[in-house]
Order: sequence, then structure tokens, then C-alpha cells
Amino acid sequence: MLIISIFLVHYCSSNGRFGGFGGTFAEFSKNTECGYLAVHYFFIIAGFFLAYTFNKNLSVIDFIKKKIIRLWPLILFMTGLYLLTKGLGLIKHFDLYGNVFSLCFLSNSGLTLKWGNIGHDWFISVLFWISIFYFYIFKYFKKSSYNFAISVLVILGYTFLIHVTKGHLWGHIHTTNNIFNWGMWYGISGMGLGYLVHEFYQYLISQPFVNTIKSSIIYTIIEGYLLGFVVYESGFHKMSFDNKFILIVAFVGLFLTFLLKRGFISKLLDNKFSYILGRYTFAMYLTHAFLWVYFYNYWIKAHKDICLLHPYMSVFVCFVLCFVFAVITYHLVEVPAGKYLKRKFFK
Repeated sequence: MLIISIFLVHYCSSNGRFGGFGGTFAEFSKNTECGYLAVHYFFIIAGFFLAYTFNKNLSVIDFIKKKIIRLWPLILFMTGLYLLTKGLGLIKHFDLYGNVFSLCFLSNSGLTLKWGNIGHDWFISVLFWISIFYFYIFKYFKKSSYNFAISVLVILGYTFLIHVTKGHLWGHIHTTNNIFNWGMWYGISGMGLGYLVHEFYQYLISQPFVNTIKSSIIYTIIEGYLLGFVVYESGFHKMSFDNKFILIVAFVGLFLTFLLKRGFISKLLDNKFSYILGRYTFAMYLTHAFLWVYFYNYWIKAHKDICLLHPYMSVFVCFVLCFVFAVITYHLVEVPAGKYLKRKFFK
């Protein structure tokens, strides 16, 4: 659902410049504006699993290698794809220097003023550096010390972001006072919050709990409400409340209940099919922008009457094409490249 929210906000915001989409679709486009919040949820999830899978015996250098193996191949592939399409005359602009920053995981580090062709890799840049930052803290500092420090970072980070964005929690390449990069603070705050969720989760599962029909029903009601609230307000409704941090709070509650798996909804969604779909999330995130540009050029512009008549069909078709492309990229690029780099880095 998170990647669908991101896809919708990118598709609909881009189609704002396509023009002609009025009526119910125009209203639908406005209602997808909060889809960018899914990136905040991804940071929280990443922080949780960084703590959950933390291995103290792993060196910082080996951790960095693992991150490069996981994140770099698709960035390299997409950069090459943009270069190829520029050579074929299918796109007008290839930002050589901007793409160098992307390949070095610096596209949203505070050291850049704009992105290269892969604008969405700002999230990867932040994820890479903040993951290293927290791994270093976990490895070399005492837990009694960094628990408090991380809590302070989370509070200060979200306080800064809420006020600088006037509650919207949007934007990422921006830098305040020439030093406080918004994207980096999203990573520090979100992944730090994910770590705190991990600690609270460990506490909850250590407590005695008797699973009864009554408790299952209560947890199911909580899961259903939080799931509906987060999905509806994040991707299908333009929230009028001016502080979007309420959605961060709701997502934390949803994430915890799904981790505990004490309600029927979380148990139902904990299946092999969901896991298979989850494998393609990273590829979908990094590749979808490339494909919908061509979808616009070769479908929407060429068949505008059909798109105006059936705008939701265009959204669905574009999403399916992006998903298929992500699946192909995952199996032909992400997995083989990862295996190759593992053999090279970890002989």
C-alpha cells in the first residue's frame, strides 16, 4: 500500500501539468497529495529492522558493503538507462554531474543543490548515510547512553521538521540555515523512531499475554481503524488538519499492532503472497518515475481523448506497467547484481 501511495502522488502531481483532467479525477488528484508521507513510514520501518537485524560482530566496513550491495546496483542501472535513452534521443536532458552525486549516495546529503535524473533516489541517499550513522551508534556506544540520545534526536528532529514545513512534512533537498538538511532529518527522525518502536516491541513481547477471542477482536478493531485511517488519509483524502505528524503517530500504532500479530487482519496479511510483493518494493520505487514519463509521452499525449474519458483506467494501466517493469528489473538486475557483488565483497 505504501508504494501505491507514492506512485499515486507522483502520477497525479505530474498529470497536473498534463492538463484536461477535470471532474472527479481532479478531486482524486488533490486527495493523493499526502502520499509522500509513505516515505516517512519507510524510514520508520527501516529503523526498526536495522535494530532488529543488528549484528554486533559485523564491522562498520562490512555493513557499508552490505548497504552498497543492496542499494547501488539499481541506481547504476537506472543511470545507465537514462544515458541510453539520451543517446537514442528519447529524453532531452542527462545530468552528468547530478548523476555522479546519485551514484555516490549524495543526491540528498546537503552537499547538493539539485538531483540528477533519478530524483526519487533522494530517499536512498538519506537511507544509506543515516543507516551507517545508527549502526555506528549501536556498535560503539552503550545502550543505556544512546537510548536517551536517540529519543532526543527524534523529538528535536520532528520538532524542527514540523515547524519548518508548517506541519506538512514535505520537501527534502531543502536546507535551513545552510546546514540543516530536511531530508537528512527525515532519516534521523524516522529511523530513530523506528528504533524506539523496536525497543517498545521487544518490551511488549517479553510481557505475559494470553490470546483470547476477546483480545483478538479488540486488536482487530484497532488494526482496522488504524489501517483505514493511515491508508485513507495518506493516499486517498486531502487531510484538512494542518499537522501531518498525526499520521506518523497513527502509522507507529499500526506498525506495532501488525508486528504483534494479535488481531485477525495482521494474521491475514502475514502470508507468502505479501512477502513476494514486498520483494519488488525497492525496484518499484526506483524505476516507476522513468516509466510513467514514457507512458505520458506515448500514451496520454497520443490518446488524450481516451485518457480524459477513462482517467482511472490510465492510472491502473500505468501502475501495472510500472509493476511489471519493477518485477523484470528485480529478477534481471537487482538479484543477479547483488549475488555478483556479494561474491566480490565477501569472498
